[in-house]
Amino acid sequence: MTINDTEKFKSAAIQDAWKYICQLRVQLQKNKASLVLGAGISWNLNLPLWGQLIDHIKNAIQDKAPEVNTVDESPGKAALVLFEMFYSYKKKEIKLQDQYTSDVLLEKKILADWREIIHQALYHKTSNDKRRSVINEHPYFSEMIEFIKNSELTVNYNFDDYIEYGLSCEDLNPTRHERPYQTVWSHHSQFTKDKCVIYHPNGFLPLDKKKFQSEELIFSDGAFADQLLDGISGNLSTLLHVLTKKTSVLIGHSLTDSTLLHLLRKASSISPGNYNYFIKYIENAEELDPKSKAAIFEANFNNYNLITLFFNNSEIKYFLKAITMSEDDFLRTADILGLPTKYNYYLVGAIGVGKSTVISQFGNLITLDEWFDDRPSDMALSPEFLSSTKTITIDSWTNEQFGKKNNYLHNKKVGVYLIDRSPLDPLSFVVNISKKERARLMLKEGIRPGKSKMTIESGEIIHLVGDSDELWSRLITKRKESDWPQQKIKDLQQKSLEIYNPLNPKIIYSTKRKEVDVIRDVAKIIFSRSYEPSDLDTHMKNIAEDTTI
Repeated sequence: MTINDTEKFKSAAIQDAWKYICQLRVQLQKNKASLVLGAGISWNLNLPLWGQLIDHIKNAIQDKAPEVNTVDESPGKAALVLFEMFYSYKKKEIKLQDQYTSDVLLEKKILADWREIIHQALYHKTSNDKRRSVINEHPYFSEMIEFIKNSELTVNYNFDDYIEYGLSCEDLNPTRHERPYQTVWSHHSQFTKDKCVIYHPNGFLPLDKKKFQSEELIFSDGAFADQLLDGISGNLSTLLHVLTKKTSVLIGHSLTDSTLLHLLRKASSISPGNYNYFIKYIENAEELDPKSKAAIFEANFNNYNLITLFFNNSEIKYFLKAITMSEDDFLRTADILGLPTKYNYYLVGAIGVGKSTVISQFGNLITLDEWFDDRPSDMALSPEFLSSTKTITIDSWTNEQFGKKNNYLHNKKVGVYLIDRSPLDPLSFVVNISKKERARLMLKEGIRPGKSKMTIESGEIIHLVGDSDELWSRLITKRKESDWPQQKIKDLQQKSLEIYNPLNPKIIYSTKRKEVDVIRDVAKIIFSRSYEPSDLDTHMKNIAEDTTI
């Protein structure tokens, strides 16, 4: 990576998306990131878009059905009408041949001929000897292939086989012996490869007519309606898996496909903490004013769990490149640009406030549980109920646990981390010991024991708070009400707020609200473009050295 290459990442849009890039890098390395490709990527591959495809079909059949020139409906509806016109004259022609003797054979022949017309319309500007030059000229095709070859599953809503062709190019995807990808179009299909599975939910029509292809194409409003009904009845499980269990990047979509919108909405309901990315193509930054961008971002975020990125072709290219470049090059680039590569979010609050529930929904991030090891059973009790000996033992164990967690974070270089509790949390549980002394012991025994110079990892603080009555009711459900009386819960929450207040925490109310709304509020903080980490180490040190305590 040269300095000149780094210049390409200086786009404001790319730098604003740096946190997202860091998250996607980790997800791709974990085989949990996917591309979901729409018709927009075809524009630079000399493939017709919907309206152009309809025009080519009209030209192909107008000699036999001149009435096609009266069709001016939307592309999806036009495809339905054109097929009926084609069906009408084609059925008569085939019957005259006296070769297809049953209705079943007749129907199959008509559909095969219809698919041939679509094939000719789709590839009328494509030839084998020019395919490579076409993808070379595509603004971000090679970057897509780099992402795809490292991903388990790619969803391609287009019929064509350009992605498969790119994966077969030795310089783009060096492989040996076997075909480097698997193409599927049925949600019933079993994957035989760990990576490079290309799923065509609308059907598959390769340039080479002799290659294996789908019998059906989702090409009209009627077919899309049937597909939507399949989705409602649960028959689009593969797509739902991609949108709920992986972090997906939607490229080349306009978000007008009712089936895709239904799936996105359903996915946001099933996995409210899983957010995907939608790249909205814009030719230049001035194409949309800031208010319009903000409105689009909020609408997609709140309704479809989509993070909208407003990119031109060059920005799409370098966004994908930043996700797939080597670790050394990425860290070097971030250093030159002065951008962080690690984003820590500490989720804190009183017992019963819902931290574990919230964290469990963010599987697309790197999450750290409250403890690294199984906690001692006595920790379920309020500190007032424990002997001094047990309290000291638990405090020492707690210090060690936060030391382990902090050391883990320190050694990580890239990613977005959601952490259950920070090393400051134990200060709200102090009994028979000053807050100052508890802070000193946390630093001495946990964070930097011996001659260690370790510091507490900085990060943003997300503080969940709630009504003490409801918090206690949650503990009653868990049979913990006798261990944590309601007044103790109220006092604990107040102490926690006092400890974290100097760090300007983001406060989120977690009671008397729907769980999904709490999760979305947490997501808005994590997936905002800003990142303003607090200096936990200095704050802890100030408490440990406070002469007024």
